[in-house]
Amino acid sequence: MKKIVTHFILLIGLLSLNAQSYKSAFRADMCSCLEEESLKRTLTENAFKTCLRETLPTYAEQIDASIIEADPQQKYLKGQLARKELLLAMPAELIYTCDAYYKHIDYQRTSKKLISRENAKESELERYDQMVALSPTASAYYMRAQIHFKLGNLKETEADINKSLELNPNKENFKSTRHELKLLAWVYEEQELYAKAIALYDKIYFGELDLEVLKLRALADKKRGGTLGNMPSAAELNEPNKQAQEIKVNSKQDRLNKNTHKKTNKNANRTSSDKSVKKTDSASLRKLFKL
Repeated sequence: MKKIVTHFILLIGLLSLNAQSYKSAFRADMCSCLEEESLKRTLTENAFKTCLRETLPTYAEQIDASIIEADPQQKYLKGQLARKELLLAMPAELIYTCDAYYKHIDYQRTSKKLISRENAKESELERYDQMVALSPTASAYYMRAQIHFKLGNLKETEADINKSLELNPNKENFKSTRHELKLLAWVYEEQELYAKAIALYDKIYFGELDLEVLKLRALADKKRGGTLGNMPSAAELNEPNKQAQEIKVNSKQDRLNKNTHKKTNKNANRTSSDKSVKKTDSASLRKLFKL
């Protein structure tokens, strides 16, 4: 029995190593393809997708070989899931491991920032100053924060975002404050406060399809000197989201309880009022019969 267990553990270990090796080889081949493309022209998302289409089929057998499953249908489904996980993780992993792709993503972000600053005008700031003065809401502070960021006023941007979050009644719901926190993370990156930026990206990451935030997190961590080993698992990334959802559910339950309590009190008052009316009516009738 011990031999069977030992052999099984060794088999699992070998399959795990095989999975890791094909993932490493897949990343290396993807990087080679992207490097070749970057020598011809500026990289684009279409170039990335082309490299995926060319590279993935050569790893189909290795992906399927890493899955232990007797049932053919279940094996197929697990194979599709393995392909999905591989493709979803690949952009963030390549930021850590492929200089050509890292430079492409960093260039895109820097270009977006510089173009917005080139088009920014001080007159816009005056207009939003008036808006904040007349109606100091969370929305007004956030809109002014965006103008400050375009103008390169990082301290003012941070102050306005923090004020916006302070005034937002849903500040504990990270989905509600996603845009504010994402901009604040960018402010931190501009000041090379990468740990703070990463903490915010962890908060606003909302699942496996949220590739934008996953790439931004990897970019900030890479600039901090991080390696692929720093990339958290899906479970770790989803933990802040679970906490936010719990807060949301608890708030909803509190509202339901309050509404139920109000209805109960209302019904009780109505019953009490009805009894009072009935008592008054009965007394009147007795007086009438006495007459």
